[in-house]
Amino acid sequence: MDVLRLLCWCQNVRPDDLSSISTETERENLITLGLIKRHQRSDTLLLTNSGRAFLQAALEGDVPNLTLSYHDAAIERRVRLSALMMTAYHAGINVFTITANSLAEPSTLFITAITRSRGHNPWGSARVGAIAHLGSTYYAVHYIYSGIGRMAVNDELAAFHNHTNFGKDTQRAFLFAGASYADIIEELKVRDEKRDTKLIRYSEAYRGLHYPVHLLSCDETGARQLQIMAVPDYRVKLAKLMLRSAYRPPPEDAPAWDATYQNRPFVIGADMNLRRIDAAIASAKKRGCLPISLAALDAQGDAVLLRRYKDTGYAVIYKVTESVLTELFGHPPSLYLPPCTQYLTKKGDVVDAPLIQVDRKDRGSPRK
Repeated sequence: MDVLRLLCWCQNVRPDDLSSISTETERENLITLGLIKRHQRSDTLLLTNSGRAFLQAALEGDVPNLTLSYHDAAIERRVRLSALMMTAYHAGINVFTITANSLAEPSTLFITAITRSRGHNPWGSARVGAIAHLGSTYYAVHYIYSGIGRMAVNDELAAFHNHTNFGKDTQRAFLFAGASYADIIEELKVRDEKRDTKLIRYSEAYRGLHYPVHLLSCDETGARQLQIMAVPDYRVKLAKLMLRSAYRPPPEDAPAWDATYQNRPFVIGADMNLRRIDAAIASAKKRGCLPISLAALDAQGDAVLLRRYKDTGYAVIYKVTESVLTELFGHPPSLYLPPCTQYLTKKGDVVDAPLIQVDRKDRGSPRK
């Protein structure tokens, strides 16, 4: 069921991206049933009309009404979006939303393509791919890749505000996602002559946005990062869990610090807000208390933080351990996988199908 739902929301998904929640045999079974099909040119899977009709019946119509385009650029965009969706899905975030109002609920992600259509586009020229509600903050999510081009930052901010208008104290930030942290950073380094006062490069937006900007790799590390960011007040909670009795609150005039540890700044870097880390280092340098203590996931250190901060002498990197995450989440840390149980509709009806044996070698020719 979740394979069908992900294909419905994402439209084009690479088979390998679904391998974490399904086997090749299970996907072949869905093809045999006529619920999904292969798109040969892009080497992706698609939902068929029969598959959509089945989902509409099973989900009582709560499915997005998306127009499928076979242009290469549109397919590439959907494949990138599917990588983001799978990352959020494995983080346990509700990605199966169909209206922006769903964002009022915590731990949700809404893809903007659902409300974009011919003659109706409430997002205007904004390039935001999704909006996420994690903890107490709303994030405008952009997928960053080489050659992404430019953004109209005023249009982005206007669309972001209009669709997250949930009160005057709404907290907002940006999430720049990509295939890896390194890929995102490389694109954010690109600079050239400014040709338009309205359209700017993502690198310029990254430096100039007043909102926090977090980086996100679309993989298991990114899913764990989203799980952390979905916990309200995660920075304070992580700092206290890691430092225990050594925890001391940060100075009031050092907003980029999360605590002090052995008279040095202690900063949570697991949310990959590199600008905040840089601000903490700048503040520590002025006070003469470098290096800072920086807490992050092991893979984040290997990918970016060790080379960027430890090797330059700016920080000592501390690993956020599984035991700390267990305390933070209230359960052992693990990425979300669909349960091996029958699917129940809202009414409590069972959606089930008998096992289809794709390959029966003992009977000679394959049977489907």
